[in-house]
Amino acid sequence: MIYGHVVAGAEGFLSSIFIKTTVGHEELIRKLVETDPKFSDMKFTLSQLFKEREQIKDTVAKYLHDLIFHDLKKIKPMYKDVLGHDFGDISWLFKAVAKRHHCVHRAGHDKDGTPIIFAKNEVLELIEKTKQLAEELLITTNKLEDVLSRPF
Repeated sequence: MIYGHVVAGAEGFLSSIFIKTTVGHEELIRKLVETDPKFSDMKFTLSQLFKEREQIKDTVAKYLHDLIFHDLKKIKPMYKDVLGHDFGDISWLFKAVAKRHHCVHRAGHDKDGTPIIFAKNEVLELIEKTKQLAEELLITTNKLEDVLSRPF
C-alpha cells in the first residue's frame, strides 16, 4: 500500500506542478499548444478564432487536468518541450508505475498470476528517488518562474 501511495504521490506532484506552472504563463501555454499532438489535431473555423483564443487557458487547463500523469512516455517529453526539464533516466519510475499497477489492479500479481515481490529497502529507495526527482523539478520550475516573471 505504501509503495502504491508513493507512486500516486509522485503522479500527483508531476501533475500539479506542470499544470500550475504551464497555465500560469502565456509563453508556456503556447509551447504546449505548439508541441502537443492533441492541439495539432484541433480544428475550428476562422469565425471561432477569437472565441478559442479567449478560452485557450481554460482549454489547456481542462486538457491537463484530464491527462494521466503516470503515462510517462507522454509526460517526459512534455516536461522537456514545455518546461525545459529533462528527467534523464527515469526507468526506475517507469518500473514503479508498472509495479503499482499490478498491486492496485491485479491484487499484487502480474499478468501471469505471479506475486509481486518487494525487496527489503525498495519502498525506502523509491521514496528517496521520488524526493530527488521532486527537488530537481522544483529547481527547474523555480528558475523558470523567476525568468518568466521578470518585466523585461
